[in-house]
Formats: sequence, structure tokens, C-alpha cells
Amino acid sequence: MPANDERQEQILDAAAKVIIRLGYDKTTMKDIADEAGVSRRTVYLYFKGKEELFEALLFREWLLYAQTWLDTIEVDLRGGTMGGFLRATLSAVNSRPLIASVMRRDRRVLGNYLRKPDNLFAWLQSGPISADFIRALQEAGAVRTELDPQVTAHIIEILGYGQLTIGDFKPAEQSPSFDAVMEMIADMMDRLLTPEDRGNSEASKAVIRQVVATARARLAEMKPRRTL
Repeated sequence: MPANDERQEQILDAAAKVIIRLGYDKTTMKDIADEAGVSRRTVYLYFKGKEELFEALLFREWLLYAQTWLDTIEVDLRGGTMGGFLRATLSAVNSRPLIASVMRRDRRVLGNYLRKPDNLFAWLQSGPISADFIRALQEAGAVRTELDPQVTAHIIEILGYGQLTIGDFKPAEQSPSFDAVMEMIADMMDRLLTPEDRGNSEASKAVIRQVVATARARLAEMKPRRTL
């Protein structure tokens, strides 16, 4: 069955809406079929069960999320800076509700799948911001070389996850807009991390492209052939 089959995409789109609305545990294949406007038999032609469908959805959502932030970085003059990178990444997360739920480990949405041995979240939740990634950006001239890569990556993750989870502790109406917060975080990060010569944006974008290419290759190895 073709990977880009329109009916399969229709089913996955429906599954994303239902799972966000009801949560994984309460969602049934009938709920997904009804949302997609197809029969349960049609859904089962594509997926053996809810878990297989959910994992196919997670793979697809990660690829869409990664492409969204990569496209943003490519057209952003500041996309090669750490501030631009984090702003693009979190904006992409904000546009994909299921990925945002994965990043937050939202138990209402993800339910019992969280307890499944070897579930996909350990890999999907691990973002590209690592000490090795910071070192690569230092070599590309995008991050100051005197900064400790491990500490730098950790602080960036704190900022990122803090922005993703602040809504769990503080009502949205009491917070500034997402765009305003991200703009200030990006500016602060660039002032702190970028070399005085402003670095090499194109070289750092090449590092980011490689991160995406590596992640896609790993994802292709993990993903069942029929849902690629």
C-alpha cells in the first residue's frame, strides 16, 4: 500500500484530532473511522490496531514538525544562531499539538502508551539539542568556543521545556504572547552565545541540516516499511 496514500493520510489526520480530544486510552478505532468518514474495516486495512496506527501517526508528526522548523530556519537570516534555532523549533512544536503533548509527556493525551516497553517517546522526546550539537555549532563558528557544551545544551533545554510546560502552572491569560516570549528568549540567547563576529550562519545551518538528515535516516530504520 503506497506510503502517500490519500486515504491513509485522511485516517492519520482524523486520529490526530481524536487523540488530542479524547486521549489515547479513550480513543477507539471506531472514533477514528467516524472522524475520518470511513468504515472501521477501511481503517483496519491500513493498520492492524490502535497502537500501530498511533505509532505511524507519531512518525508522521515528527517528520512534519522537523520539516516545519527546518523550513523556518532556512529562510530566517538569524536561523543559524542558537536563538533562531530554538525559536523555530518551539514554534514548530507549538504548531503540532501531538508533538507538543509528546514533549510535555502529557498523560491525558498519551495515556497507557507511556507505559509500553520500548515505546517511541524516548527517541521522539530527545531533541537535537545535545552537547555534540553545541560542539558542532562551535566548530562552525555559531557558538562561543569558551562555553561548556554540556552546560550550554542543558540550559537551552531548560528554557525550551520551561516554555512548553509553563501553561501547566500559569494561566495563559496571565502570560505574554508566545511570539513575544520567544523573540526575547532568542535575543537573550544570541547575545550570550553568539561570537562577537556574529558567527557563520550558513555553516551552522549546514550543521542543522545534517541533524535533520541523520534523524530522518534513523527514523526510516525504526519505522515499519508499510507506513513509511
